[in-house]
Amino acid sequence: MSLRNLQILTAVARKGSFAAAADYLGLTQSAISLQIKNLEEELGVQLFERVGRSPKLNANGRLVVERAEEILAIYEGIKGELNPSGNIGGVLILGVVPTVLTGPLPSVMGRLRKQYENLNIRLLSGLSVELFGKVEDAELDAALTTEPPFSVPPQYEWRPYDVEPFFAAAPKGTETSNVEELFRSFTFVRFDKTAWAGAMVNGQLMAQNIYPRDVLEIDSLEATLSLVEQGLGIAVVPLNKKRLKHAENQFSLTKFGSPQLTRRVGMYQRRHHPRKVLTELVLSELRQECDYINNT
Repeated sequence: MSLRNLQILTAVARKGSFAAAADYLGLTQSAISLQIKNLEEELGVQLFERVGRSPKLNANGRLVVERAEEILAIYEGIKGELNPSGNIGGVLILGVVPTVLTGPLPSVMGRLRKQYENLNIRLLSGLSVELFGKVEDAELDAALTTEPPFSVPPQYEWRPYDVEPFFAAAPKGTETSNVEELFRSFTFVRFDKTAWAGAMVNGQLMAQNIYPRDVLEIDSLEATLSLVEQGLGIAVVPLNKKRLKHAENQFSLTKFGSPQLTRRVGMYQRRHHPRKVLTELVLSELRQECDYINNT
């Protein structure tokens, strides 16, 4: 069983078809088909259900892909693990939700850059659900996201580093701190309710029998606060320590939920991958910055 065959199999699984995998690897479709056939003959089982135009992985195929990804990750990580100097370096591609960029990450990156000159961290911003997909497609080494509302697959892990409480943010100088009265008095500038944070807020509103009279729906937490700052309504947002200090000077804040609604922020990654040493370093620094261990 060659590593090349395993690479081809995982490419087919990620890209969804032999043709797309051929494109991605710079091979012909017939070469892909031949290598998959050779692998099936070697293993003595079929890996795909060949029904319709696009073959789909069967149960055997899904198992082999899972093991192949582990083998390839170990193989790719050998060089780094055998580094005789013990230097930390290389390129780490990290996905982040936008609010993480206004939290502890910049301070952590600054410290890491000073300590490890050969470490280069590249950031890709997106919503949590998008970043999960990019980790699973191996486009990202890891992603800093909000806690998923579902169980993650066994070959992946999500581990927290911070807890963010939710607040109702109203224009500065708003006199009332009663949440129900705020929703009666102001337009609700809602963060996209299909996003995980938006769904949490929507669920809490329903639980408290609060039905906003007017709603503006925005796909950015930062944009919702900008509209509130201009006096156009109220918003319910999660605030980490750094953002909370800043927000206290700009808005009238009221704790949201009973008990106060919170969300956890953490790192999503494959359990075994070649840059795990680097992602663990970032996670450890984030936990230290947020004092997460002492708060749990």
